[in-house]
Formats: sequence, structure tokens, C-alpha cells
Amino acid sequence: MWIILALASAFTLGVISLFDKRLLDHHLPGPAALILWFILPETAYILGALAFTGLPRDATALGVLITLVSGVGFGAGYSLLIAGLKRDEASRSIAITQTYPIFTALLGVLFLGETLGSGQWAAIGLVVLGAVLVSLPGTTRGLAALKPTRATPLLLVSGLLLGVSFFATKAALAETAFWTVFIYQQVGMLLVFLGFVRPRICRQLWAGLRRRNTLALLLVGEGALPLVYLIGGLQAANLGPISLVSALIATTPLFVFLLATLLSLGRWHLLEESVTRPALALKFGAIALIVAGVGALSFSGGG
Repeated sequence: MWIILALASAFTLGVISLFDKRLLDHHLPGPAALILWFILPETAYILGALAFTGLPRDATALGVLITLVSGVGFGAGYSLLIAGLKRDEASRSIAITQTYPIFTALLGVLFLGETLGSGQWAAIGLVVLGAVLVSLPGTTRGLAALKPTRATPLLLVSGLLLGVSFFATKAALAETAFWTVFIYQQVGMLLVFLGFVRPRICRQLWAGLRRRNTLALLLVGEGALPLVYLIGGLQAANLGPISLVSALIATTPLFVFLLATLLSLGRWHLLEESVTRPALALKFGAIALIVAGVGALSFSGGG
């Protein structure tokens, strides 16, 4: 079951990323305005969970601290990803962050007592390698394709933070109940997003909210869909080994690439993704590696 939840979360995150890319390219002046918007849905998630479960009373001090660290890491990592989306292709930006399963797996083995066989390490490697290959532009040849962009440092740090956050989430679930972890994790993320409250950024966001199309994209792409991703990913982490769960969620670039390519073709042309023959050949090869890795993890990790 955790395999299905992790893949569903990966697909949902891919869709969210395309919404974000569209918002950043055509509707909002910069990443800060989009991140500022996150305060509203995060507050709604926290209040909704509190109304559903009541005040958390089962949390230990250690559990709360670990969960807050997880939320802060997710908030900071996702903020850096948003900044990267503004500067680069959606498929490339998402893919560079997908080194995080390596950090999560190492921390899970060292501190959570998880064990991974050689086949599972190889499967994680296939997923990460495929994600990195998807990030290559495909419009250049040889080592030139590996040339970093302005967004690369931000995205690499984003991957590190997400890796630590997945590990902290699993550690928190060992200490605290599911919905308590959800609430405090959202509080940690909210603390990060509150740092973007500035008069100028508030004016930028308000100008966007007055446009019907922008508001609709925000309500769906960064309102309803993140709740599906957050609960699905958290439940997958609760049920399965975090090293394998994070690897499956790292298949997000597969869904981003497929959807972004479709939306960049022909009359749709909603996104500016590279759809040249070299780019498509490279990325389909990367997809084969990702699918192979996911298949190996599915057979070795159980359901």
C-alpha cells in the first residue's frame, strides 16, 4: 500500500510543480509572492486538522522538536525549489532536487535501523540517475549538457534539505501519532513561509489574487493538491521504510517530464520545455532507468 501512496504523491507533486511553473512564468512577479501565498493554505491545513482531531496531547517534547525540524526543512527546501523553478525548466528544476533519497537512505540506515540490500541500493541508484538525466537539457552534447545553471546551487541545497526532512518525518512518526506529526510539520513549514511577509511582496500577491485566472491556479495548484501530496506522502512514510518511500517519491521528474512535454506541444504550448529530438531521446532513456528502479523497489520492498 505504501508503494501506491508514494507514487500517487510523486504524481501529485509533479502536477503541483507544473502549476507553480505556470504561475511563476505568467502570473506572479517572482518566487516570493508564490511562497507568501503558502501561508494561507498552511494555516487552513493546521486549523482543519485541529478541528478534526483536537489539540495534540500525545506528543513528547522530542517528537515535537523532530517534527518541527522536518517541517522547517520541507518549507526551506520547497522554497528553494520554487526559486529554481523561476530560473529553469520545470523538469530540470524538479530533477536536480531528486538526489535527496541518497541522503534519506543513508540517514535511515545509520539512525533508524533500516537495512537495504545491494539490490535495493542499486534500485535507488537507478531512480536517482534517471532523475539526474531527466534534468539535462538535451539541446547540447557531451559534457556541455552537464553545465550547471544559476538555479543549480539552490536546487542541490533543496535536495539536501528534503532528504533530511524525510528522515526527520520517519523519526517523528516513531515518537508521535500521525495527525500530531501532520499538524506540527505544517507549523514548521508555516514558520519558514512567514519569513516572506514583506509589504512589497504582499502587494505583489494581492495584485495577482485580483486576477481570476491567477486565483484559480493558486486555489487548485497550491491549495487543494498539496494536501493530497502531504497526507499521501506522510502516510507512505508511516507505513514503509523511509529510504524506499523517498526513492519512489523521487520519481516526480517522470511525471513532470511527461506532463510538461504534453503541455509544451502544439496548440497547448502552456510551458516552455525543450521538445527537440535529442532532448526527448535523453529523457526517455532517463524514464527507462526510473521505471526500472521503481520496479525493482516494488518487488523488493513489499506492498
